[in-house]
This record gives sequence, C-alpha cells and structure tokens, in this order.
Amino acid sequence: MTNEKEEAAVPKEVNPKAKKIVKKEPVMYVGPTVNGIGIQNRVYTEIPKETQVLFQEVPELKNLFIPVRQYPAACRMIRERKGYIYSAFVRALDFKNGGK
Repeated sequence: MTNEKEEAAVPKEVNPKAKKIVKKEPVMYVGPTVNGIGIQNRVYTEIPKETQVLFQEVPELKNLFIPVRQYPAACRMIRERKGYIYSAFVRALDFKNGGK
C-alpha cells in the first residue's frame, strides 16, 4: 500500500531535459609534461588559466586535454604516431624545447 502512495506522488510527465544540469567533465592532459601547460596523464577538473592563455598562441594544445573516457584512443594515436592528438603532442614537445 505504501508503494502505491509513493508512485502516485511522483508526477508521470516529468521532462528529464528540463532539469538537466550542465556538469563539467574532468579532462586528462595527454601531452608531455611542460611547465605552464600540464603534467602528463594528470586529470584536471578544469584547464589551468595559464594554459588557456597559451591556447591563443598555440591552439593545437587544446587537443591534448581530453575527456578521461577517450584516453585509450589518445594513447593509440600517440603510440601509432598518427592522428590529431599525436600532432598536438609533437607541437607541445616543440614548445617544451623552446620552439613556438
């Protein structure tokens, strides 16, 4: 009997999209460890502000901050030395070695 009352109290026509909360997903930095950009394989709740400023100069670096669930695909690109993440990885290495 209690179950019937609880079910009756819940409105049947609730729109789940109406109360959708936008939640920032943690991102993982998959590039080489570079001062001012990130630490390799570290998970960030948000991208550091200093790094966001660098995105204006080197927009490829954005590709190195990925959702954690995409980590296996990113590792594959780096290991096989192809793909957009590998290109960004090489660009970060150039940046680390003094190039811009």
